[in-house]
Amino acid sequence: MSLKHAILGFLSMRPLSGYDLKRYFDNSVRHFWSADQAAIYRTLAELESAELVEHERVAQLTRPDRKLYHITPAGSELLDRWLALPAPSVVRREPLLLKLFFQSRLSEEDLSELIKAELGAVEEELAVFRSILSSIDHDRSQFHEQAEHDEAREVYDGILVGPLITLTNGVQLGVAYRDWLRALLRAHESQELTAAALLAELHRVTNSL
Repeated sequence: MSLKHAILGFLSMRPLSGYDLKRYFDNSVRHFWSADQAAIYRTLAELESAELVEHERVAQLTRPDRKLYHITPAGSELLDRWLALPAPSVVRREPLLLKLFFQSRLSEEDLSELIKAELGAVEEELAVFRSILSSIDHDRSQFHEQAEHDEAREVYDGILVGPLITLTNGVQLGVAYRDWLRALLRAHESQELTAAALLAELHRVTNSL
């Protein structure tokens, strides 16, 4: 996946400024695809040069004119072709797992702090997911109240399915990861983090597959 496809995807939903795009990234897909503001503006310029997006200037009373980007028919065609392609395999790089692989070199205290730090980060991410879900519930409720026809509500909910799929993935993986870290920390603190115990757990899980 490239940043340009993500930007085209957001613009296929509605026209957005570069600032709006950054906000959309942070509030919806950040847990699996992040982007900084500079990269967004740079990619928008590349997309416009390729005639995949275009912009209009919107006047503002107290601030400089706002560039509002629209996806072009060529951009929509490229996006649809990309969406239909199989997703490429991803090479995983997990710093925590690499450190845990060599855990025998860590002190008891350092190992405990390492796990606790990761656990704290996961808890923060889950809190963000709760906030996103609350925002989705609020926006959907408002839209359904204000929409004049059931057809508009159905279209809105249809567009919402994709974001909810990815949010479900983030939440479920986050909860599973949090529970794994909690179990790891409990085992470490109770002196039960041993080869025999880990092998027994691995056999229990793999036998149920």
